[in-house]
Amino acid sequence: MMMTMRNRDSALRLLLLAVAVLLCLATVGWARKVSVGFSSFDFPGSSFTEAGAITPSGVIAGSYFTPADGRQHGFVLRDGVFTAVDVPGAVSTFVGWINAGGDIVGNYNSSFSEPVHGYVFSGGTFTTFDFPSANPVCTAGFGISNAGDVVGVESVCGDFLHGHGYLFSGGQFTLIDVPGAVGTFPTMIIDSARIVGTYLGSDGVFHGFLRQAGTFTTIDFPNSTVTWITGINPEGDIAGFYNSQDGNQHGFVQSDGEFISIDIPGAISSEGNGLDPQGDLVGRYVTPDGKTHGYFLRCAACCRHDKCSVQE
Repeated sequence: MMMTMRNRDSALRLLLLAVAVLLCLATVGWARKVSVGFSSFDFPGSSFTEAGAITPSGVIAGSYFTPADGRQHGFVLRDGVFTAVDVPGAVSTFVGWINAGGDIVGNYNSSFSEPVHGYVFSGGTFTTFDFPSANPVCTAGFGISNAGDVVGVESVCGDFLHGHGYLFSGGQFTLIDVPGAVGTFPTMIIDSARIVGTYLGSDGVFHGFLRQAGTFTTIDFPNSTVTWITGINPEGDIAGFYNSQDGNQHGFVQSDGEFISIDIPGAISSEGNGLDPQGDLVGRYVTPDGKTHGYFLRCAACCRHDKCSVQE
């Protein structure tokens, strides 16, 4: 019996629908293996650019060094445009973190012979702070939560490795020290319950830590000789860097308990720093010519089981 025109049209629609479904399934299968987006950037005229943090909206903050004036400066990178961040009168400005509201924390030197001071830059105003001490100490600001709580390190100037961590909240300082540690270095606070950082153990090794609800948990990249944690996002993904047994430095992300090593192609050293809620990573890497560059790596926390790789 001959197929009618209507039957032929119905059969064709079914065939096209089946092809579309197959293409969709194929696309889903390949989506698990696509390479993640990667971009490198340098502050104009700099020989050193480091991305330290990224906001949920994609604003990146960090630091750079320009040989022309021999000084370190902070920066904000928004929609492809760099803006310098310098504490007025400072000879050196470091940016540690930027929160979702655009508040920046860091530290600066008013002169190279004076102690380091912490600062918060919010609403166009710099507010400086120093850990209270009978003797001059250096105060480094590293991390700031969306609520404005700050963590960092206070130390005898020139002896950072024996420094103590602090939480600066509501105008009050609270010391943070990993029990038995030689030195404790908090780098980021995500909320009132979770702080991450690094400590120098009595074994002479740098270990990462998570302080959650007052309890410290040690975090070490497997088979590493050094683990340094630099950041955490609201989902609990952690970023940092580690040294492998051969002495080389690599970036890493820990997500859902799984470690993901990050190596930028062609780099002699890689470091992970800031993570946004989507798992995008920013950091720095060093090329064979000795220059340090900032980078953005899309959804680094999604890279599991070798299902994605870094590509230009």
